[in-house]
Amino acid sequence: MAEVKVSEISDDGMRLSFQEDPAALELTMPGGRCVAPIAVDVFLRKADQSVLVNGQMTAPVLFDCVRCLREFPLSLDIAIATQFVPPVPLPLGEHPMPLSEAEDYYYRDDVLALDDLVREEVLLAVPLNPQCRADCLGLCPQCGQNLNQATCACAPQPDHRWSPLRQHVKGL
Repeated sequence: MAEVKVSEISDDGMRLSFQEDPAALELTMPGGRCVAPIAVDVFLRKADQSVLVNGQMTAPVLFDCVRCLREFPLSLDIAIATQFVPPVPLPLGEHPMPLSEAEDYYYRDDVLALDDLVREEVLLAVPLNPQCRADCLGLCPQCGQNLNQATCACAPQPDHRWSPLRQHVKGL
């Protein structure tokens, strides 16, 4: 777990490079898994009560292609630009969060815990439909052949949505 004391950040800022173990972060993602530690390189700078965080993360991930189900590697290169702010005491009950604070992280007791930042930024960078390549042909819906590797002998299924039009053309 990467932690930094706010009081240890100088007025010139602090550069921090470290690696996070995905297992220690309990990082799980559907259709993918991290295959190596996540490399983090950030620059921390104090601004009043907040700490600005800018930098880069790289997470090597193995995904399952949503079209052909083949496993493929992808490096998630993630730009970081956020801030940590001290927690604001709130009265009991529910309170709406202003949009300007939606991307902020909070520190407590003069300590920035960077593991939450790493976990959340990696999960936000995961593609919704990971594909091994943009022109992936996928699997044949009838026989299951990977169409990127070979063609199959299956006849294409007729699209039943066009049957009223076919009936109309036959009647002409």
